[in-house]
Amino acid sequence: MRYYACVTDQPGAAGSGAVNYRGGVTTPKSSPRPRLWSAFALLAGAALALSACTSGGGKATRTVVVTNSNGKTTTATTGGATTGGSTSQSPKPGIPVHVALKFEDGSHFGVGIPIIAFFTRKPTDGIPFQNATKVTVNGASAKGAWFFETSSADKKYPIEAHYRLQNYWPAHSQVHLDLPVKGLSAGAGLSYDDSLTSDFSTGAKNISVVDDTTHMMTVTTDDHPYGTYPVSLGAADTPTLRGIKVIMEKGVSICMKGPGYNECGIKFTQRLTYGGEYLHSAPWNLRNIGHFDSSNGCTNLTPADAQKLYAFLEIGDVVTHLNAAGAKMQLGQGYGDWNVPWSLWQTGGLVRTR
Repeated sequence: MRYYACVTDQPGAAGSGAVNYRGGVTTPKSSPRPRLWSAFALLAGAALALSACTSGGGKATRTVVVTNSNGKTTTATTGGATTGGSTSQSPKPGIPVHVALKFEDGSHFGVGIPIIAFFTRKPTDGIPFQNATKVTVNGASAKGAWFFETSSADKKYPIEAHYRLQNYWPAHSQVHLDLPVKGLSAGAGLSYDDSLTSDFSTGAKNISVVDDTTHMMTVTTDDHPYGTYPVSLGAADTPTLRGIKVIMEKGVSICMKGPGYNECGIKFTQRLTYGGEYLHSAPWNLRNIGHFDSSNGCTNLTPADAQKLYAFLEIGDVVTHLNAAGAKMQLGQGYGDWNVPWSLWQTGGLVRTR
């Protein structure tokens, strides 16, 4: 008998079981950084005059007063043309690009979680943003990269970028992000209007591997065996996506429908894709779990196993569907970051970062 296990949720849809998972945007902390200009002198001919800092329009400008050998005095501003006794105006700032982080400061995640930033406008040059990013793990500098893509967070944030290292975050670690980007160029005529910082911690390295040949899911924690659990994946016409996924959300009440079946309040749900793939309890499908693929794309577990794994796994933990029958998971279908090769990731995706 064919059983349906999941309902397909589209991002942004309304109603029961439809969750816009990209909709939660955390307003960032602003971290303005004062600019310190050092005094300097300029020698012209035989005379030397003192430099002075003047304030125009609220921004610091440097004015140089120069007296030449004939006794004539001129003034100039940094980056501007020399004028007779006047200073040029500061350049107008670019169109503002606001950046917001998805996750709250102080969160705790599994080792597969990406840092996610949302942008009010699409940067046309991601190099300044990438170069300004500073990430440390337990106080030591870490080397990672941003990858930009179109977002469906909401109309205010049409672009998002994910940051990750070449490999998963180290387990049991403290991660600090510093984005001192306020005032930096986001491309021609664009500049960032805020700076951000964020801190989060990682738990154990929990990795789950689902083998569609044996219909079993093997879980390890910090590279040690934790357990093996029977599963049922997507049926032939609703196959489970193949590849590396990350748990995005836990405990959301969802509804599932199929021939002769329509039920809400499914228990122990752990979301894997925006489209509606979950790890979850499937008491109606016990006959097929461990033997046959009959779900609507989800990973069906027995009630006891689903409850145990719900208590053990956390958001950010990695779940790999090694040889599922569906297409390879893409970045925009969830936190599919780890399916993008590192060499490609470093180019920046939608926005060039090098």
